Amino acid sequence: MATVFFQDDGLRVQVEEGICLTDVCDAHPTSLLFGCRDGACGTCLVEVVEGSTNLSAVTDIERDMLDVMAEGNPYARLACQCLVKGDVQLRALR
Repeated sequence: MATVFFQDDGLRVQVEEGICLTDVCDAHPTSLLFGCRDGACGTCLVEVVEGSTNLSAVTDIERDMLDVMAEGNPYARLACQCLVKGDVQLRALR
């Protein structure tokens, strides 16, 4: 089990490792928004406050979007592209 903490909501959720953050947000009352859910819109842009190594690696599609949307923030990720591998703390960037 891993813990995902949504800083903006003060919500701490226990999840199975390997779950997509999209699925976590669908199952719990978070304020994190999703648009396309495939890494093309940037709606779900988040900053990983803690635990960046506990998310899946950045995909090429995600990297292309982050280059445009994240303004050089090395901790920015698209939640729809992240699989949870361990404890992580997030905050929305949009």
